[in-house]
This record gives sequence, structure tokens and C-alpha cells, in this order.
Amino acid sequence: MKLPILTDGLVLPVSHQLIELLNDELDKVYPTLDPLSGTETIVFNFRDPDYSAELGGYHPVEIGLSRHQSGFELDYLTDFSFVGSGWDTELAKEIDFDVHADICTVRYAKPVSLIEAKELFNIFQENFISYYHLNVFNVEVTAEKIDER
Repeated sequence: MKLPILTDGLVLPVSHQLIELLNDELDKVYPTLDPLSGTETIVFNFRDPDYSAELGGYHPVEIGLSRHQSGFELDYLTDFSFVGSGWDTELAKEIDFDVHADICTVRYAKPVSLIEAKELFNIFQENFISYYHLNVFNVEVTAEKIDER
């Protein structure tokens, strides 16, 4: 069974291939959707185990979804890369598509609205899906439920 990921009215042109990829990864962890009952957020982490500041590699990517009425919506899609050098090296946001804030930020550039970032999103999405199909990522899926206190 597939998780309903809602894209109607979304400024970013999320492709069917990306939705399918997320559902495939979710299915590996949750073969049925029953354990997701009450889940409010789902986070997908895509990591290249060989990525390092010294050697480079495929940037880590995080995709967040949140519950909305009859399904889940894209909250954000973030690409990370190393910045700094030597002992001061750290992972930082390189590109961030924040759906709820309706903003795209790219390191060292002025933030723009998502509508202005559509072309960048299309290129990013195509590249990410291609890298995913090269099996370069280890994927971790985390689901957070409503606090039932």
C-alpha cells in the first residue's frame, strides 16, 4: 500500500518518480501502513557512506513530510555539504527548499521564493533521482507519532 503524498497546489513540481522513490523506501521499513497510524512526520535521510570533506562524494539529502488531512505533504528537501577546512569542517545546508516558508535558500546566495526556484528544483530533483538509482545512498526513514500523554 502506498502512502498518499499530496502534491496538488504545491509550487514545486514534485515528480511521480520522487513520490515512488519515497514510497519504495518507506515500504522497506513499513511493509504495511498500519504502524504509521498516528504518525505526524516522516523524515528520509539519504547518505553516501563514502562522502567526506577530503574526498567529496554525493551530498547527503534529507526530505521531510508531515501529515495533512488525507495524506502527507512535502515540508522540506535539503541538500547538505561540507564547509570549512581542517578541524573546523562541518556539514551545513547547501540548498534548502522550505515549502511552509515558501523559500529556497542556497548557500552564499540571496533567498528566493519557491516559484523562482522551480528550475533549480527540477534540476536538483532529476540529479537526486539519478544518484538514487546508482545506489550511492544508504537510506534511513524515521517516523514520529503524536505524543500521547
